[in-house]
Amino acid sequence: MKTNSLQRSSELTDNDAAMQCLSTGMVEAQCYSGVLRNVYDEIYLLDFEKDEARELYRGSDIFIPPSGTRSLANLFSEAEKDLVHPDDTEAMLRFWHPMVRHEFEEHGQPFTTLDLRRKGRNMQYRWVRITAFPIRQPGMDHSVYLVCVQDVDDLKRAASIVQENDLLQRQKLDNLRYKAVVDHTRTLVFEWRDNELNYISPRIGELLAGNYDGRIPFDVWREDNVLYTGDSVAFDTCLSRLALGIRSGEMTIRLRRRDGQFIWCKITYTYLADDDPGDRYIGTINDVDAATRTEQALRLRAELDPLTGAYNTQTFFEKVEAVLRDHPSDPYAIVRFDVAGFKAINEAFGLEEGNRLLRAIARLVRQRLNTDNEAFARLNADVFAVCITGDMARILHFIHSLSRRLEHYSDTFRVKIFFGVCQVENRRTPAHVLCDWAYLAQKTIKGSDLANYAFYDDALRQRLHGESYITDQMYSALEQKQFKLYLQPKVEMSSGRIVGAESLVRWQHPQDGLILPGRFVPLFERNGFIVRMDEYVWDLTCQNLRMWIDKGYKPMPVSVNVSRLHFNDGTLTEKLVQLTDKYRLPRHLLELELTESAFFDNEKALIQNMYGLQAEGFIFSMDDFGTGYSSLSSLRDLPFNIVKLDRTFISNGTDNTRGQIVARNTIALAKDLNMKIVAEGVETLDHARFLLSCGCNCAQGFYYSQPLDEAAFEVLSFIQEKAFWVDPQLEEDARRMNLPLSDESPFYDF
Repeated sequence: MKTNSLQRSSELTDNDAAMQCLSTGMVEAQCYSGVLRNVYDEIYLLDFEKDEARELYRGSDIFIPPSGTRSLANLFSEAEKDLVHPDDTEAMLRFWHPMVRHEFEEHGQPFTTLDLRRKGRNMQYRWVRITAFPIRQPGMDHSVYLVCVQDVDDLKRAASIVQENDLLQRQKLDNLRYKAVVDHTRTLVFEWRDNELNYISPRIGELLAGNYDGRIPFDVWREDNVLYTGDSVAFDTCLSRLALGIRSGEMTIRLRRRDGQFIWCKITYTYLADDDPGDRYIGTINDVDAATRTEQALRLRAELDPLTGAYNTQTFFEKVEAVLRDHPSDPYAIVRFDVAGFKAINEAFGLEEGNRLLRAIARLVRQRLNTDNEAFARLNADVFAVCITGDMARILHFIHSLSRRLEHYSDTFRVKIFFGVCQVENRRTPAHVLCDWAYLAQKTIKGSDLANYAFYDDALRQRLHGESYITDQMYSALEQKQFKLYLQPKVEMSSGRIVGAESLVRWQHPQDGLILPGRFVPLFERNGFIVRMDEYVWDLTCQNLRMWIDKGYKPMPVSVNVSRLHFNDGTLTEKLVQLTDKYRLPRHLLELELTESAFFDNEKALIQNMYGLQAEGFIFSMDDFGTGYSSLSSLRDLPFNIVKLDRTFISNGTDNTRGQIVARNTIALAKDLNMKIVAEGVETLDHARFLLSCGCNCAQGFYYSQPLDEAAFEVLSFIQEKAFWVDPQLEEDARRMNLPLSDESPFYDF
């Protein structure tokens, strides 16, 4: 109560001083600067008769200011709609009601006050005290009001806490009333007498980790590892004071929540005197995490990066949002860029050389910016960001000029910069989000020799949205068996018989219908989900092979894709062996297809796995042969059984003499290495005849069949007597080459 009295006394002193200043007729500017500016955050002059409002002084940037209107009606309308807490607008309007003002002036009161909640720039409400001084100057027939606004949020909160503590100390409540009060406040309470816990708010156990089984919370936090290790000293110091008989104390420490995160909490204890034996104490817990972290950030943060003189990350984000707010009609963009191979430069030439490069980049960027309305930051390491104004030409000029200048930075090493650009479309988008979007654009060209900048545009936004859409659903889609198995026949061209198949996957989405693999497989390769997808396809394939055997069909080998990521799994051989054993299958029926991208990541592990699987009876097929630069060395070094010629390889071979020579010799080379050959992408009779003439008699492609679902493939392969008609020209070629014809038995030698 003493604190409240002092506070009211201080308020009267401030307001009396203000009135004394006004009544003595001192110059207005001297009055404001001498007293009012030291007390208040904002000062306005209101004239209700003329419907005028004028801002005289603004001392802080905490609150959202009015729009600048001179109309009192507009000012009150804006305050009611956007600036004042909805629960306080009625009190505000009543405070300024003409009858209330008239009564106030009639009584000759020097001032009147109103406390209400005002919206701050961080969109949170804070308590302010509005003090209105009526003034009637000589020659005026009505009063005007000097209105002073003071931020009293901290005082309010402090008074509230003091009031709560006073209430708890003064009143001895019965158990039910006590619980009802403390359980409905933000302060979490526990109480103990001597070493026995009397009461604990149930919300403490809901919020904080630990087993609240009757122990005093101090013991729970220490014994159950709830206390953050780094705060042990502060914790022990506070409890030592309690043990010495000091009857009140507080500490701010980090405690672990139920979700594992640590939060800052303010802990207090207070002695409660009563007539019962023993020492009775009440403890309180307040979550002060947000306020404490904000205070720490403000204390630790420096505005500039010490190495380059550019803004640091947090300051840059604040500057960007301020620039966008202060220049609402100017076009802006965020440009994020970094140095290609910067780590290698540091390792090869030393950290000091790397630091010199960073300082040079900062100097060159600063020369190209207008510091009045543009901003520049070093986000981390070699990553920079610029908030730049202007049209597309201005952005590209900045990129090109900086790139050209840095190309000649050193004769010893090459400096190449990659840029991502996000043009600001919605000024309410946070600066850190704009930087993230610029980074997403940059990632699309990182390492490219064709371009060193990219824009975050609608196409990229749609692509990322599509990838996010797929990523969000991929696990549930697999669980719900939305991924369906399709089989594309491999055909012996001379006879038209199906001699094998390739397992493919399609996504049968409940809303979007059939989704082809080109839309989701590349994404699954990047995020690692392809491992689970492949294993799912392997299992479905083995189920089909087992079903065909059980129905008495003569099964044919079916190939499945094996991603490069599988070779990081030391149990790959064991998985495939267990899978084929589960369905009691001959291992050669599950043909393992590898694309050339798998050959580069870890060739040693790849070869080891291949030989291990071949020893168990599996066979390997090299998929998409002819699309990479190391296919011949792969044929030489890796133990493949089958080679699949890529579709581009086939189409190019039929169009020109050079292509024909390459195709014929590649097929001859594979045969000399005792490898079987399958041609992908066979779409025309000319393709089939060309392949047959080159010595390849097995094809896969739309000339014969598109991928079929399991039921259709079974009918085509095992129920129909002859799967595909053989064109007479193709049959004549086959007969001339003594190849199996359509009246012969199916040809299975895989």
